[in-house]
Amino acid sequence: MINRGPSPSGNFAVICQSLYLANLLLLPGIFFLVLLYYYRQYQQYKVHDGVVVAQIDNNKVRMQNLGIGKIHLIRSLQLSVLAGVLLAVVPLIVIYFSSQLQASIMVGLIYFVTLHAGFILIGMLNLSRAMAKKLPLF
Repeated sequence: MINRGPSPSGNFAVICQSLYLANLLLLPGIFFLVLLYYYRQYQQYKVHDGVVVAQIDNNKVRMQNLGIGKIHLIRSLQLSVLAGVLLAVVPLIVIYFSSQLQASIMVGLIYFVTLHAGFILIGMLNLSRAMAKKLPLF
């Protein structure tokens, strides 16, 4: 077997999926902003002949194509937005419009814990796929 060093796109994919998990587990919102920053940086790049070219201070900076990393970046952003809506907005709407407050809080808490665990498992699955240099499943 040939020992190869880690590719830049593979490292970036692992970073993106790690940021998704950190967004769910450590500091919600802060790491989402970091993901948005990376997405904003990626949007500024332009592709010419398979090489990504960025305009920074009128100097062209050539970078290797992000490859699988951009797919993991976009997927982690999509899952973060979906998790934010399903974990924060939906339970609040259900509790607000419910006539039985105690029952709706109990059901909302069970819903939150179950769905949060599901999103964490999806993140761990996608992180392991990023480490194996494969596309994310969700």
